[in-house]
Amino acid sequence: MKLNLALAALFTTLSAPAFAQDTYGQIFGGYSNLRDSSFSGTIGGGPQSVDTDFDNGYSLGLSFGRSFGTFGDGAFSLRGDLELSFGENDVDSVDFSGNGAGAEANAGGSVRSTRVLANVIADFNTGSSFTPYAGFGLGVDFVDHDIVYGSGVTITGTDQALAAQLILGTSYDINESVSLFADTRFIRSFDVESTRTSPGGTARVRDDLDRLNVNFGVRYKF
Repeated sequence: MKLNLALAALFTTLSAPAFAQDTYGQIFGGYSNLRDSSFSGTIGGGPQSVDTDFDNGYSLGLSFGRSFGTFGDGAFSLRGDLELSFGENDVDSVDFSGNGAGAEANAGGSVRSTRVLANVIADFNTGSSFTPYAGFGLGVDFVDHDIVYGSGVTITGTDQALAAQLILGTSYDINESVSLFADTRFIRSFDVESTRTSPGGTARVRDDLDRLNVNFGVRYKF
């Protein structure tokens, strides 16, 4: 169901009407903050959580899109793009509730995220080379867990999750074809599942994953 909803959103953007005026491509990269997560599930016969803190990581991405024209007497324009992006964050510490409060030994690993998102973005006309913009995206996040702690306990697996993002940024036009931009993207991946494996057995754990990415990039209109 999650995947079907995301694919429907991607198709809607790709099948936008033929009155589009401009097409563009862009690449970007920057800083990624993955919010501390609490992977929860039934472990050892009762509800438990694996609270995991992450180091700051990085994000990379590219997208292709097109403009749908101006609205509101030229006050703003709309565009849509299809984004492929990647982020990775290393594990800083783990606290398993079944062992009481306190950090677990030998914590390590990472969480990697590969996203395909369809975005709709509004550019606001300022009458200058600077153009603030805001947008929303919906798609699929392919999340790969590789977390270890304690004496060989792991949280691993790859899940396909519904993902949504909010975008706030501004661009600067170098010329009619090339712009530089910086933006902040808040990304939530919903109900991400993985498998916790320990000497006592296996269990499914899950949590929403929240990322705050700060990106810098270049856009080329063609």
